[in-house]
Order: sequence, then structure tokens, then C-alpha cells
Amino acid sequence: MIDDWIRQLIDRHTRVFTRAEFLRSVRALSARYVERRSELPDRPPLDSPGKRAAFAGFYAPLHLLTAHAIGHALGPPSHLPLETIDLGCGTGAASAGWALAATERPKLVGIDRLSWPLGEAAWNWTTLGLSGETRRGDLVGTAARMVHDQIRDRRPSRPIARHVMLGWTVNELDPDSRRRLLESLLAMAASGSSALVIEPLARRATPWWEEWRDALAPFGVRSDEWRFEITLPAVLAELDREAGFRREGLTAKSLWIAPRPALDEV
Repeated sequence: MIDDWIRQLIDRHTRVFTRAEFLRSVRALSARYVERRSELPDRPPLDSPGKRAAFAGFYAPLHLLTAHAIGHALGPPSHLPLETIDLGCGTGAASAGWALAATERPKLVGIDRLSWPLGEAAWNWTTLGLSGETRRGDLVGTAARMVHDQIRDRRPSRPIARHVMLGWTVNELDPDSRRRLLESLLAMAASGSSALVIEPLARRATPWWEEWRDALAPFGVRSDEWRFEITLPAVLAELDREAGFRREGLTAKSLWIAPRPALDEV
């Protein structure tokens, strides 16, 4: 299923570009996030059709495969959340990978401030046979509203059946937004929500990682660095080689809070 989706996805996003144009956009987007990361607050990384195509058609399947591998490595939780909220979902790749690794697939809800990735997320989820809906919104504000709604609607006899996904998105926030998001995540964890944060291994992209790990420690957070020896599907591996990356596997790090009853129910 995943291999077929990747073939369709790459065809969907390369058909209006020459091979050279698409590969140039893949390399340019990599440079924006690595060598020119300091420009991110002032210059959106997906500021051209080519970079959007590279993000959706090349990097998204890498993210899905990584999230899928992490989901399998973590193992099925003792009780599965009924709903996964993908904050800053982009094209929905992280939550799709998580859902495909689950024993019972949750409903997906994608939140993003831009409309074009929401359309991509809906297409990806449908093509992969997943159930979900998308909403346009700011991820930090949405997280704060989720906390407010939990407090307002809390029923002591019913634990929160919700999983929060933050896949490759916290690293793009400014420090104040990141602080407010952490406050919301702590409140949700206290109410019994589970959470999975996935980010690149690079310390330059995640100087806040230890702070988040330590803040989430009271909720049993598990911190991992992953290096998966995965053979990429042929069509994706070919693009990877032609772009000059010569990837030997997939890497990421994660913070995982397993589902649990709310503190006042223990």
C-alpha cells in the first residue's frame, strides 16, 4: 500500500516539472532547512511551486516511512486513542505513518495554517485508506483551545481518548510560540492525552529538546534517537540518489508519552 502511494505521489508532484527542475527544488529545500535555517523566520521555506512539490512529493514520503518505523518500534499502546490530532500537519505524512503502524487505525484530524497542505493531507489519507478531516488553524492557538475544551468538558468517569502528533514542526516555531505550545502539551498530558513529537536528529534544529524532555519527564516521557536501516522504495531511492543525498537509512528523534488515565483517576 505504501509503495503504491509513493509511486502515485511522486507522479502527482513531478508531472509539471522536468526531472532537473524537481531535483533542483529538492536540493534547494534541503539547503533552506539546513545551511540557511536562520532565514526561516523571515522567509517561508515553501515559497515557490517547486519547493512545495519537493516537500509534498519527496520529503513527505520520507517522513511517513520514518513515522511508520517509529510507530512499530514503540509498539502498540495499552489502549489506543480514538483520535489523532496532527498539529502543524503539513501534508499529513507523520500522522499517516503513525496510523498505518497502529493495530486499530485512529481517526486523523489535521491542523495547518495553510490551505494547500491540507488538500494534500486529505488526498494522502484517502489514497492510503485512512479516515480523517482537515481544519485550517494555527497550531499553537489550536493546542491552547484544546486545553480549554478539555477543562470545560471534563467528565471524571471518562479518560481523554486523544493522541497529539507533532511531526517535524516544533523546530519551525519561534521561542515564545514553542514555550506556549509546551505549556499546552503539559496540560494535555496531565489530562491523559498521549503525544508523539518527532524531529530531526540535528541539535542545530532542536536546541530546545532537552528542555522539553525534562519538562515532560513527570508524565513518563520516553526519549529516543532512531536510525533505521530501511531500503527505500525504488522510485524514491532513485530520486534520493539523483538529488545527491545517497541516504543509507532514516533517522529522527522522538518524545513519546504513552496513553494513560488522567492523574485524578489514578
